[in-house]
Amino acid sequence: MDSSMLEQEINVYSDKYDIKGVIKDYGMVIKLVFSYNGRRIVMGMSRPFPGSSYELLGQQIIDSYVDNLVNDNEKLMLHYWYVESFVSDGERYQMGHGVVTGHQRLTDGTWIHTSVVNDIHVDTEAEELVVTTMNSVYHCPLAYCDWEHQNEYSDVIPDYEVLKMKYKGMDTLLRPVIEPGKVLLVLANFCEYYFHSLYYVPEDSEDNTPCEYSAYPHVGTFQDSFLISAYNKGLECNELVDVRYFPHYQNIEFYSEYTDEKPLYVENIGYSVIYVQSSAGTIKLAPGERKEVIPENAEKEPPVLPDGDLYPAGVY
Repeated sequence: MDSSMLEQEINVYSDKYDIKGVIKDYGMVIKLVFSYNGRRIVMGMSRPFPGSSYELLGQQIIDSYVDNLVNDNEKLMLHYWYVESFVSDGERYQMGHGVVTGHQRLTDGTWIHTSVVNDIHVDTEAEELVVTTMNSVYHCPLAYCDWEHQNEYSDVIPDYEVLKMKYKGMDTLLRPVIEPGKVLLVLANFCEYYFHSLYYVPEDSEDNTPCEYSAYPHVGTFQDSFLISAYNKGLECNELVDVRYFPHYQNIEFYSEYTDEKPLYVENIGYSVIYVQSSAGTIKLAPGERKEVIPENAEKEPPVLPDGDLYPAGVY
């Protein structure tokens, strides 16, 4: 999809925060674009309900973004990353790849390729690889290195084998857990579609082994969705969990919450707030928070949240 498919542009304005934006209607995809504190925000949105307007909805979303979604302290990071080395015109270069957060132009949870790398060093105190390009400095947690890909370019990273021995598999060890009989859905803005992991141990488990699960996106014409299913070990026909949601900008919207009548919990291990729209209401998850999906944990006055696609057809 390109700019030639643009059907109309509607200017919007937040007088509360003196922010100008524009809604771009591509027919199948609608996007709201504005800037805040030097960051270019691009988010999918739906068409307004009858009786409303693009101008009003756009203004409400901008106000809500500043009131509820901003994280001014977020640094530029890559997760599930690796640094590639390649030769071009007889010269050797490096380039980073990974899921970005804190970017000035890109939505958190977007897979990117950096520009050419100028410098690489290990920050042992922060436990990060620091990758510097001409215009950016990326902080890459060592626990979230994609070691399988990085093995091909091991000479790029200082003391690679030592770091690999220490940090490989640590992302799995750091996954949150919960007591048997409860289902835990873990979300993070540094994961594509915000999905990090699912944890569930049946109460009658003899060895406390977590259920196996499958998790994958369904890429739709208008709206992507994300599907997670959990099974008893070795019994894929015995489905215990079927959780599905639409991923939006810093929020998800459940359309299936089947957990075999077991309590469902959601946890945010990322760096920005994530809202969960559920059958129990809209639940706010600050970084580090875990909450059960029950009405008592829902916001009494839910904010206006972007409800378009998280990755709106790649149109920028």
